[in-house]
Amino acid sequence: MENNMENQNTSSVKKFMHTAGSLSLIIAPLLLIIGWALNYDSFASFFGATFSNPYLTSGKSVPGQEFLATITGPDNGFRFFLLPHYFIYTAMPILIAVALFLAKILFKKAPWHALVGATLTTIGAVYFIGVLGAYLSLPALAGVPIDQTNLLLALNAVTAMKGVLFISIILSVLVFVGMIVLGFGFYKNRIMPRWSALFIIIGNILILAAAGTENFMVIGSLLMLIGLLPLSMKMLHADQSEI
Repeated sequence: MENNMENQNTSSVKKFMHTAGSLSLIIAPLLLIIGWALNYDSFASFFGATFSNPYLTSGKSVPGQEFLATITGPDNGFRFFLLPHYFIYTAMPILIAVALFLAKILFKKAPWHALVGATLTTIGAVYFIGVLGAYLSLPALAGVPIDQTNLLLALNAVTAMKGVLFISIILSVLVFVGMIVLGFGFYKNRIMPRWSALFIIIGNILILAAAGTENFMVIGSLLMLIGLLPLSMKMLHADQSEI
């Protein structure tokens, strides 16, 4: 009787983890799409934004001034700063589930792709959460009773690309590098249709290449979602014996 209960519990947990993993393949890129799309207030502004290379322009912008204008706005930056990033913040731990679920499927045929991809995505997501947590706390400074000159100095100091923040930002991109590695594993071993694996690879490359240009990041996330969708549907409809 006790063994039957344990077996039932084990089976229920396995089924729950399988369903959660299958759904994570859809939920994570969907949250990224919503989060980055919310940076625009209209279709015109979305399609009007032009591509910019973040690696060539890094250090040329003044993030402190941008944050000052945002957090001292009418809604303290909620609509175009906090709200979009809440969705991305939520997506990151789910991306860890995506990587682990994909690694489980991939492991038998490509163990190194599975291990390296899942490890990089997990590390990147952890640091991405840390970076977002730091930035999402900045609007609290707007409530400090100091003049804007001193507030700008404070914002310049805490957003400067140096120290732990710089290291965290560099490591955070590994979340997408890991997904590319997993995509190559699936492409090479034909575990999913090759076009699906290509969409995952191209989507994450586009997110990396266009970091900071949100409309292109939306397109990259959409490609990732399309690539993962067939596998998600297949796993959701798998028989219990296949789990």
